[in-house]
Amino acid sequence: MEGSKRKPEAAVAVRQGKMRRRKIVSTVGALALIVVVIAFIFSTVNKKDDSLSNYATAKVQRSTITRVISATGSVTAQTGAQVRIGSQITGRIKRLYADVGTQVHAGQIIAELDLPDIKAQLDQAVANLELAKVKLTEQESGVGMQQTNVSSDIAKSRAAVDSAQAAYVQAVENARLQVNTAQASVNQAEATNKNAQTLLKRDKQILAKGYIAQQDVDTAQSQADVAAAQLDSAQQNLILTRTKSDTDVRTALNNLENARAALAASNAGTAQNVIKAQQVSEARASVDQAAAQVDYWKAQWDKTVIRSPINGTVLSLDVQQGETIAAGLAAPTLIRVTDLHRLQIDAFVDETDVGAVHIGQPATVTVDAYPNRTFHARVEKIASGATMQQNVVTYDTTLSVENPGGRLKPDMTATVKIVVGEHRNVLSVPIEAVKNAQSGQVVYVLKGDKVITQPVVTGISDDTKTEIIRGLHQGDTVILAGYSPQGQAGGPGGMRMTPFGPMGGHSGGGHGGGRGH
Repeated sequence: MEGSKRKPEAAVAVRQGKMRRRKIVSTVGALALIVVVIAFIFSTVNKKDDSLSNYATAKVQRSTITRVISATGSVTAQTGAQVRIGSQITGRIKRLYADVGTQVHAGQIIAELDLPDIKAQLDQAVANLELAKVKLTEQESGVGMQQTNVSSDIAKSRAAVDSAQAAYVQAVENARLQVNTAQASVNQAEATNKNAQTLLKRDKQILAKGYIAQQDVDTAQSQADVAAAQLDSAQQNLILTRTKSDTDVRTALNNLENARAALAASNAGTAQNVIKAQQVSEARASVDQAAAQVDYWKAQWDKTVIRSPINGTVLSLDVQQGETIAAGLAAPTLIRVTDLHRLQIDAFVDETDVGAVHIGQPATVTVDAYPNRTFHARVEKIASGATMQQNVVTYDTTLSVENPGGRLKPDMTATVKIVVGEHRNVLSVPIEAVKNAQSGQVVYVLKGDKVITQPVVTGISDDTKTEIIRGLHQGDTVILAGYSPQGQAGGPGGMRMTPFGPMGGHSGGGHGGGRGH
């Protein structure tokens, strides 16, 4: 009996021991699960904090935003601020009074030509004028005389014949010299034209073989056209010179014949009163003619001295002392003078930007020669006609520019920034904060541990900032980089990620957050 009672008690004891062991295991398992959950929570929080620390952020603040339009161009001279000085007559350069970089003023002599024949002609014309005046005085003093000494008249008439003979010889010599000079110009123009036509023919043959570009043939064609025009001008000038020379010779011959006729009349003892009246008239005409010749040769002599018409700096010198220059219908350029205090900027503004450019707008200019210096400018003119620059339609915009110290030089490449808009004390964010979404422009706003996708309305922008018209408040924190709407802390629509899933925001990951003003 005692043995049968011990067996149930032992079984009960065994079951109780097993239950106690199960409770211990369950307790330990629960504790372990709690530890794992706590560890996961701390790990998730740390990861969230680490993710937030990786964001590049900035504050919404008020600032001034200036919109500029950039364009390239060059430094040029204003109208009338640059002249190409040439010679109107052919001659050898006797002396140069200026060199590249020389400062000159208006009226200053910069070159002198050696033309002794013109000086001789001027001296001869002055002498002829004095002689004509003496003769006129003599004729006028004898008008009231009823009779004069025949021998005296004959001597004077002979002197008049001698003078007329000398004038006729001089006229013939001048005509020969002028015709020869014009013929030499024709010969030179013919040679130039022949050479240009030969080059054009050769370039056309080479173009047919594909060895050169059409532009080279166009250039050769232009040079051939210019050479042909110069030849035609030289031929016309030769015709005019011959006509004028013939007229001068005929005039001198007529004067000679008149003088001989007067001598014959004196010898014939014609009525002195009639002769005196005629002689006075002729003497007066001779004085007028001689004075005109003096004026002509003075004008020619003045052309041997070349002066600068403006104040400025010599930028280029195309000839040297001792060289001979040949003048034609177009005066050859000797020296280029520019007033460096009257420069401007010619900028080529893209057609997409020209609508925002207006006269009077301020601008800044930089050039490669002074990369760290800014020159202040202002829009003065906007061309109505378009200009093609590398297949891009642009509009030539002229700006006045300040040039302290004369640092800017013509033909320098210029980078122009025209201020076309300026908004002061407006809300702004860095330009990288504004993103393009399907619904429009948005900004990611960081609020605590949440990221809000906030739609915004923007205004103008500069190189670093964008104006915010609506959607943000001053002091808001916006994300610049380090955040992606998918898979990052915060998630889309302001969702806060937790170990147990997304909390906060709208279900399904929709956009949330408030709208600022």
